[in-house]
Amino acid sequence: MENQLFWLQGDQTVHPILRGRRTADAVVVGGGFAGLTIALWLCKAGLRVVLLEAETLGSGASSRCLGKASLLGGVSYARLEQRHGREVSAAYGLSQQNAFAALRELATQPGADCGWVEADDHLTGLERDEQRLGEELQAMERAGVAAGLGKATQSPMPADFSLTVKDMALLHPMRYMRWLAREGERLGLKIYEHSRVTSMETNLAGTPRGSVLAPYIIVATGYPIVNTPGWYFLRLIQRQSWLIPLNGEAQFSGIYGDWQGEYALRRLGKGMLMHLAGGRVGEKRPVHPLEMYRQRYAPYLENARASHAYGGIDTYTADGLPFIGPYGKKTPNMFVACGFGGRGLMGSMLAAQSISARILGLSNDGDAIYSGQRRGDGFLMPQVQAGLSIAGHYAGNLFRFRAPYCPHMGCKLRYRPEVRLWECPCHGSRFDDIGHIKNAPATRDAVIRYRRRG
Repeated sequence: MENQLFWLQGDQTVHPILRGRRTADAVVVGGGFAGLTIALWLCKAGLRVVLLEAETLGSGASSRCLGKASLLGGVSYARLEQRHGREVSAAYGLSQQNAFAALRELATQPGADCGWVEADDHLTGLERDEQRLGEELQAMERAGVAAGLGKATQSPMPADFSLTVKDMALLHPMRYMRWLAREGERLGLKIYEHSRVTSMETNLAGTPRGSVLAPYIIVATGYPIVNTPGWYFLRLIQRQSWLIPLNGEAQFSGIYGDWQGEYALRRLGKGMLMHLAGGRVGEKRPVHPLEMYRQRYAPYLENARASHAYGGIDTYTADGLPFIGPYGKKTPNMFVACGFGGRGLMGSMLAAQSISARILGLSNDGDAIYSGQRRGDGFLMPQVQAGLSIAGHYAGNLFRFRAPYCPHMGCKLRYRPEVRLWECPCHGSRFDDIGHIKNAPATRDAVIRYRRRG
């Protein structure tokens, strides 16, 4: 069950497969939080929009998230301020607050029915982490984000202090996505499922059975499916994560997670839901996620039993800031939205606000910090280090002669028998046991050859 979807339940609207040539003002590639939110924002502006999804809406990372919208998590304000100065940190804080306000307004509209509930968000640490949490608090306050530091009295895990932002939110991801789709379709959005984009030009997106001609193309596939321009395959890493539902009654209120991002925990119905972070896709993990839960966390959650782990993939940039904006310097009409680092709800609204403003010719102060072409030593060095790490993974697989190749860039795949998936350790593409593609950036199936026995 590890590779199944947790939130995908209830009746699902079936959308057609793209067949033949279509025209639009904009085509959005990817049917997750980012793709649907961007498409809705453009439809609200009066544009004719087509959305192309490789599988079904929400079948990627969006249906494997915790359902948390918060100003906490992601990039550290203290680290951002140290690397880039207070001006960048302040721009980040303002953009995050604007995105959260817009997300709350959208998700609480009449008829949305996505289970929006306000909850305080806590990042916890031990006694040795007090200084680190204090520095983060001061940096957040300088960036204009209200927070507080105090004793972690309600923390379900061992913790001495918690950094808290009040009145953040939890919601049901799939209900929210269905609401985005309905609102978009009401405004003219055309959605096509099982329509994987396999080719792309500056104004044309092609699938196996059709194509869409549009002056604007937005790639919101989690991991970009076009290598150049942008060279994002050298600057992004895909990591494993798991959702583990717990049937014990929660003895806390709000959202709790450790400041290093190893876990997060929320209430869900009569039980709880835990998010665990893992290593890079393609790396061998030390223990099964359920065993990891039982060893590290179960002793502190009395009567909380776990029987399933739902696996997902989160995409991270080297410096913690997502890539939102033009795909490259020479492609002003082609956009990218990726690298949200497990914060897809917030990232989707950031992307919708920034990209729609650019397309409509409006100013959006502060969005330069998310540009895929951002420069400066603080931005450049982490990306160089990420590129070297990816090159190391590629070189380390050269001598696995019988391993099948990933069709993305030729890296040797690794097989995980427990979930019957082939994984690319370089860029994170996934394939089922006979080679059918399950996860980008690859756009076509892998060739898997099995030797005959006997």
